[in-house]
Amino acid sequence: MKVAIVVLDGVQAMDMAGLLDAFSEANHLLGEARQYQVPLIGEHAGGVACSNAMQLCMPWVYADFRANIDVLLVTGASHATNVRPKQDFLDWLRRRALESKRYGCVCNGAWLLGRAGLLDGKEIAARWTDASQLASAFPRARIRPDKNLIRDGRLISSAGATAGLDLGLALIAQDWGQKLAEQVARRLGAHLQSEPYQRNPYIAALTDESSLIGKVQRHIDDHLSDVLSIEQLADAVCVSRRTLARIFAKYLHTTPSAFVDQLRVGAAKRLLEERNVPMKTVAFDCGFHNAAHMRMVFQRRLKVTPRQYRQQSHNTEVAA
Repeated sequence: MKVAIVVLDGVQAMDMAGLLDAFSEANHLLGEARQYQVPLIGEHAGGVACSNAMQLCMPWVYADFRANIDVLLVTGASHATNVRPKQDFLDWLRRRALESKRYGCVCNGAWLLGRAGLLDGKEIAARWTDASQLASAFPRARIRPDKNLIRDGRLISSAGATAGLDLGLALIAQDWGQKLAEQVARRLGAHLQSEPYQRNPYIAALTDESSLIGKVQRHIDDHLSDVLSIEQLADAVCVSRRTLARIFAKYLHTTPSAFVDQLRVGAAKRLLEERNVPMKTVAFDCGFHNAAHMRMVFQRRLKVTPRQYRQQSHNTEVAA
């Protein structure tokens, strides 16, 4: 299985390292004939500087790489919005992506795919910070800032702090099954995305109106342990309750209260993974009424209790 990774100047080292580590660990568990080959391809000869100043040497330049590709992936870069590759490179990228069985991007590598004309009509995961600009630049794409990992036909995209690792694990699960992906995740001390290929109703386009959602998220993150009614959220972003409800229904197909629950569950999961504190403390810090309320929300959203989630998380750490 040949997975070619296109690397731009300014790449975030974590994006690329997550992919490489996932495939490397998978190779330890796969027979030689099934192992991943992962060539790194650059736009030009010489070194590539990561956003953290790490220097990389690209073994391949795109014009010289002629081998067949099973999966073509593009990494993001700290300045992806300003990258303007040569047309020859974009033509090569489009041709090789269409020839490959699958293609995809890590985080804001979506900019490069978009400039190569590979996002039209596609659903794509995006960070909140990139979503509005991506939607404006590529209006025929369906931008999803509420999802970290999406597969739309042959295109797979990921967004977030561990985007590269999440994408690598999703591809491994697709290639060799969930069990092997779980083994790789345990070896890396990571967790699989619970719904990597879920395709919920999408955001057709982001506008200034939908940027309010990002402001709401930041307010919730800053006041997680407070009581967060829809009236308080609306006041925080200077709109009416009715307007806020309409915006969430239009762009996320959910309610503000369900969105608050989603962020609280995410924060509680991190605490359960990282700290051995009482359930009532986790519930209080994350804004649940009490431990029983937190348990009810966990069971509704994750189909496990907080105690079961903590146990599963700690078992994964021990196995890794």
